[in-house]
Amino acid sequence: MIAPMIDAFKGRNLVEQSLAAAAAASAMLLIGAHLFERIGGLAPCPLCLDQREAHWTGLALAAVGLVAALALKWRRAAIATAGACALVYLVSSGLAFYHAGVENHYWPGPATCAGGGPVDLGAGGLADILNQKPAAPSCSEAAWRFLGVSMAGYNLLVSAGLFAFCLIAAIFAARDERRSRHGSIKNGGER
Repeated sequence: MIAPMIDAFKGRNLVEQSLAAAAAASAMLLIGAHLFERIGGLAPCPLCLDQREAHWTGLALAAVGLVAALALKWRRAAIATAGACALVYLVSSGLAFYHAGVENHYWPGPATCAGGGPVDLGAGGLADILNQKPAAPSCSEAAWRFLGVSMAGYNLLVSAGLFAFCLIAAIFAARDERRSRHGSIKNGGER
């Protein structure tokens, strides 16, 4: 089952490969995050949720780019979408870098990560609020590590790799498209 998928992947151009890799990687990261939350009982902190949003965006863009490339045969739209995916994964890398730094106590996290958000005293007193457990875990404590690297650290590695892959694919494909178009115009043809 996996061999035909690998062969199909190899038979695609670099833009299609980058979009397929982006969609698959973002989907796998999101599935993993939800499994850690639902089955593992590891509630996400606010920075974790921000990183998920970046991957939902990357997954949606990559899916649109694959439709443009494979079903509609809109090469330029697919190239532009790969470039947009690169920007999304650059943002995702930045979020993950920031979160990993917060977890390793290189810098402080946002106030919302430490229970410093707005407080509604409501009908209860201050003592009641202080005795309540925070709604979300602290961003400064990694809920899980493997080989000393947290989930934010692994997200940084994956997001940086996807950024590079999508960017390289978009740059090379745009260059080839420009050369191809310029060559066809020189020869009297229009594209």
